[in-house]
Amino acid sequence: MASMIGNIVKNSTDITDEVILTSMLSSLKAISTAYFTATMAGTTPELKSMLSSAMAQVMSSHSTLTELAIKHGWEKPYSSPAEQLANVYKYSITEKQ
Repeated sequence: MASMIGNIVKNSTDITDEVILTSMLSSLKAISTAYFTATMAGTTPELKSMLSSAMAQVMSSHSTLTELAIKHGWEKPYSSPAEQLANVYKYSITEKQ
């Protein structure tokens, strides 16, 4: 049963390395927000230190994945805002078809 569901999902979803990386970046952003909030709400210095350390690791992972995305050309942070918007629009049009 599990493999049948897996095949259905696999056949209806085009998962590429870019999609996986983008998903991981989004998850890391959410995790860092949660760690930051927990760090600020922490009641003891030890807890704040532990959470801050974990948040630093998440930020390091995010930086590494961002560098990978830039290296593969999936992210173009130095393009003009208009060019970035045009690329996103073009990508959304081609993904719908």
